[in-house]
Amino acid sequence: MKSKSKTYITSFNFIIAGLVLLLYGSIRFKKLFFGNFANGDEYGFLNIFDIYLDKGYSEALSQGSSITFNATASFFNLFFSNTFLSLRFTSFFFGILTLLMVLKIQKTFFPLTKNYFLLLIITILNILIVSSVIFVGINDTILYFLATVFVFLVLNYQRDIKTFKFSLYLGLLFGIMLLTRKITIFYLPSIVIILLMLYKNLKIKTPLIFKSLSIVIVFSTITVILFNLPNLTTGKGISFHEKKLDNEISWSQLQYLTAIKHSNGEVKYGQHVSVDEVKQYITKNGEKSLPGKSFVNTIYYDIPFTIKDFFYDLFSQIKPITRLSGLIIVFFILILSVVKKISIFHRYLIVFFFTFVSTLCFIIISYVEPRWYLGALMLVLVPLYNILQDFSNNKNKRDKLNFIFINVQLLFIVTINLPYIISNYKLLL
Repeated sequence: MKSKSKTYITSFNFIIAGLVLLLYGSIRFKKLFFGNFANGDEYGFLNIFDIYLDKGYSEALSQGSSITFNATASFFNLFFSNTFLSLRFTSFFFGILTLLMVLKIQKTFFPLTKNYFLLLIITILNILIVSSVIFVGINDTILYFLATVFVFLVLNYQRDIKTFKFSLYLGLLFGIMLLTRKITIFYLPSIVIILLMLYKNLKIKTPLIFKSLSIVIVFSTITVILFNLPNLTTGKGISFHEKKLDNEISWSQLQYLTAIKHSNGEVKYGQHVSVDEVKQYITKNGEKSLPGKSFVNTIYYDIPFTIKDFFYDLFSQIKPITRLSGLIIVFFILILSVVKKISIFHRYLIVFFFTFVSTLCFIIISYVEPRWYLGALMLVLVPLYNILQDFSNNKNKRDKLNFIFINVQLLFIVTINLPYIISNYKLLL
């Protein structure tokens, strides 16, 4: 096929993919912002935000508050005067900031040609639009954004070694993440591994590593304590927004029973048992029939079951990851054995993604929701496209490989999204 024909076909496929995402996005936008009703976890966030506005910061803190989320949403509420829209716009705002931050990381550290850059944008938009449930009034997108800032700090430190400044920013950042959501703790393995890789690669001496980590811990602690002072002075501890189920059982117990019933074929993957079912199960089988109320208890309660569920959850992510990001990870795996070099910058993001997803699969017994790792998924696309581009450019049949990679990815995104548009076309009229 002639080069000019390939260019026309690629341009056409980009236009079609863009139009498909525009139609899909229009449907999702109409459902999200023109339907005045709360969804799932949004009820809890809306309730605390109402308390935050009506009774003040301290009262919301005592009830369990996502401090970063409520503070930002209260700013937008000055313009909307509508708590429902304020929460949703806050989620949308941080989703856009995440997209911009990922593109900044790409531009600064991972050069891409025009076609691969456009393909990166198309893929990220596919993730955000298909998973647009994240734009209801929940705080997931704030953590996405803060995770991308962490990665930028790491990559920038690799180039410009200023330990105190880096450690200070990192401490403040992790503190803000904790003020946003308790699930931040699940980022710890990824953060620690990346920092160890960073220090080892830069040959930072042990005393300086301890100094750096001490600064991170001190400033994280100070940040969390300062914003939780009203709670701490009354002996209520650190405030986190948590999904309230029942005083008798915990969310981790509900998930564990869900995993048991799914293993027995009684519950479909992705569904949960009810609170009443958990109570009945404990009444029938005794208190020790389920682990304690913390996630740590679920890990050690039945180690063989935990390991079995870990691998099941991990391999179950292949489907949603492919649905969201297309075939890019498949392409990467196919060329991995012949890729000559993967730089430390590539490794940081790839390790960050796979460690975070693995941590979620290990700790969350039952069902890992893809929305929890979307920020990491958007980040890992950057090095993968960069590696794919370099691989194609180092081969004799460069144009042919680039043409195949780019167009297969575009056609996949178009094909996978068309059924949803067809079944919801009336919302476009």
